[in-house]
Amino acid sequence: GALIPVVLSKVSKFCFRYHVTATMTNILCGGGVGLMVGVLMHFSGLSQLLGLITGIIRNLLRWRFILPENGSNIQMSSLEKVIVPVLRNLQEQWSALASNLPTVFYQSSILQAQTIQCSSQFLPVPMGLGFLYGCIFVYGSKIGMYHSLFLPAILLEMDSASMGEEASLLGAIDECTLVMVCAGICLGNLTLPPSSQRKSQRGESANSGMRSLSWQALKTNILCGDFIEAAYPSMESSKIVNGFAYLAAGLSTEIIIQRRVLSSAYMPLPMAIWISNDRWGMGIACSVALAVSLFGTLASNLISLYR
Repeated sequence: GALIPVVLSKVSKFCFRYHVTATMTNILCGGGVGLMVGVLMHFSGLSQLLGLITGIIRNLLRWRFILPENGSNIQMSSLEKVIVPVLRNLQEQWSALASNLPTVFYQSSILQAQTIQCSSQFLPVPMGLGFLYGCIFVYGSKIGMYHSLFLPAILLEMDSASMGEEASLLGAIDECTLVMVCAGICLGNLTLPPSSQRKSQRGESANSGMRSLSWQALKTNILCGDFIEAAYPSMESSKIVNGFAYLAAGLSTEIIIQRRVLSSAYMPLPMAIWISNDRWGMGIACSVALAVSLFGTLASNLISLYR
């Protein structure tokens, strides 16, 4: 992706300088540049290197073993022969470290891993690490990390996924920590508006703006899986709402991480659950995120009535 604009600029300047016809210029820029970059990537070994790197990142994002346990029987290239021993050593060190910390495999009906091969396919995840993931997602979305870091990581995780794993672990976290948390806050504001919003001015309710925003955001989040920014005013104005938003994100993400739930935002909620590899797990995580954020918003707005 980074090479194509550079090569395209060079080819365009070349065609202009040597008066290449418009038709031939279009052919060279439209097809020749892609072919040229593809050949360069193939014969230079960059495609193999980048494929190896993206595969490693994809497995790390899903807390899956980077290499299969019988990896010694796999034919490896010279590049992989250099990288593989290092990765195996890192795997062993992490497994040894995590084995001394609380982990969950088949110990809870809610956090139960979906497949019986969970412990052999996935790296052990200490309890609480998923909660931290959720809090990072909420905080990162506030400071502009979503489009610069989270969304590219989701797309990278979904790239070249195997059959049945086309969805994303980070996509499921995105749906719960941002979309469902926002939906819960907006539903709470619709059910019980804050007292500061209930006062009337000139016979009109000052709450109309908040109610309209909450209703539009609730519909958009449930039906489209987007518009998380609508919750930010409530989170910034109330420490209780903000705290429960982090709590909802952390608890739902803990379920997702331990069960290795795959899904995606940017689609209707029923479809996000339907495409998941673990529909029960995704449904439970979404319900937890919605219920906790809703409860926190209702509690905050109720307390504001008596201030």
